Amino acid sequence: MTRAKITAEQRADWRNLALEHWNTRTIHAMVADLNAEKYGVDKYVPMRGWTFEQALIKRALTEYGAENLRETIERAFAEHRVSREYPQLTAGFLIAYMLPRIMPQVLADRQRRDRMAGGPSDDEIIGYL
Repeated sequence: MTRAKITAEQRADWRNLALEHWNTRTIHAMVADLNAEKYGVDKYVPMRGWTFEQALIKRALTEYGAENLRETIERAFAEHRVSREYPQLTAGFLIAYMLPRIMPQVLADRQRRDRMAGGPSDDEIIGYL
């Protein structure tokens, strides 16, 4: 059975694309969309160029996975404040400077949720009582 090829347009649809199919294009689309929505940025300008950001994104995707990177980006946009000098939050800045602080929180929260999800069910707890 052959898998249908995912188009570039589908890769950019980060809200509807399954995390297993995310790549650098998906992350760039997410960051550009969030800049437009939150800060009114019409044209996304990458930090140090597209190739630099793509390398950072690829490394982060490989190391942490799409789900953890997505949550990190969401948290970064929730807390970041732009200035006149820096009117957008680039993927490069986010990964180089914010990810080292936010990602450990994301990983710890995920580990805590996974541990709780693997815990005893309500019926098992009642049975122990």
